[in-house]
Amino acid sequence: MVIGPQHLMLKQDNVNLQNLNICLGNYYVCLELVSINSFNSVSSNFILDKKIKTEFLSDFLDKILVDKNLYDKRIDDVTVHFDNELFSFVPNELFDENNKKEYLKYITEIKKDDFISHDSINELDIKNVFLPYVNINNLLINKFKEINYFHYNSALLKKLVNENSKYEEKESLFCSISYKKFKVVVFKKNRLVFFNCFNYENSTDILYFLLSVCQNIELNVNRINLNLILNYKVDNLTSELDCFFAKIRIIFNSNESDQNYIFT
Repeated sequence: MVIGPQHLMLKQDNVNLQNLNICLGNYYVCLELVSINSFNSVSSNFILDKKIKTEFLSDFLDKILVDKNLYDKRIDDVTVHFDNELFSFVPNELFDENNKKEYLKYITEIKKDDFISHDSINELDIKNVFLPYVNINNLLINKFKEINYFHYNSALLKKLVNENSKYEEKESLFCSISYKKFKVVVFKKNRLVFFNCFNYENSTDILYFLLSVCQNIELNVNRINLNLILNYKVDNLTSELDCFFAKIRIIFNSNESDQNYIFT
């Protein structure tokens, strides 16, 4: 979704113009600055040992943007992805845009004045209804005038649908790992059948939850490919997983130039 005042005149040139992509969660901020002319990108990742409260996220992001001198650069487009658990997937046929609060009332406390948004994931015929961080949107609009914002899981699912189409597999298991949290996604016959987020402290936690998911939805660990998205490196992870999963495919491994899967 795009919010902010519309441009009233065309930009005269795009010399030195850059696009700014932001992923933001309660434990991290990931930035990507992309040159419009060269398409070269520079990524930065900022991790917090402790979960930051939502009301302090805008101050945290503001300090990062100041330290990186991003307010002084010529930024053409700003896109922010909110990586939180305040979301709900709703099939298109059940979605009522005038009743979005109903989809989140069992996930979090919804206040009367809360602003609720949604993304369309047309590849799966679903909507992702979510609570954006309004303080973040206000900060970025104040600084950059106009922004695009989405939920992180919407972008993730769109990419995974595309990734899944490359393989002729009836069942697909994806595990996307970030700092302190990871997500498990399962497709069967190109339909989304499972999506959940888990907290972890070490590689053994990740293994435990993955095996539990496989058991609950009857996935054979000796047959299925485990597709790993490593936004964050976890010690001993692949060696532990190798002991239980016969097939492991790493589809993304973060590095200095690409630090988050949805930026690729």
